[in-house]
Amino acid sequence: MKPTTTTHETISAARHTPTLEQQNHDLEWPGSKYTYLGEDTEGGHHHLEERSLTVYVTDTPPERFLPKGAPIYWFRIGGTIEHVETLSPRTVREWVAYVEETRGWTQPPLLIDGTITQVEVKP
Repeated sequence: MKPTTTTHETISAARHTPTLEQQNHDLEWPGSKYTYLGEDTEGGHHHLEERSLTVYVTDTPPERFLPKGAPIYWFRIGGTIEHVETLSPRTVREWVAYVEETRGWTQPPLLIDGTITQVEVKP
């Protein structure tokens, strides 16, 4: 009979939130696929990637830039990701209402007939 060795691992309940650069280098979207929802009263910036209907809450506002030769502006989000939430088309309005109720908006997003109208982000 051979002796066996037992290894024990401890898993910490603390959760490290990676920076956007650590998590994904491709968090840049053309303006036609991106909406900046706004900043909540706790300093969270809410970004909506429209193709996947994913909301990213970060600690920084978006950066607007015009790639060389591109016909439209693109947006890059940086900073630390606080939260990521994938929504259905019907729940985008609910997300905005949820943030209003739990944190509040510094300036509420513009919503018309259940669709989001892009909020202009100054460079």
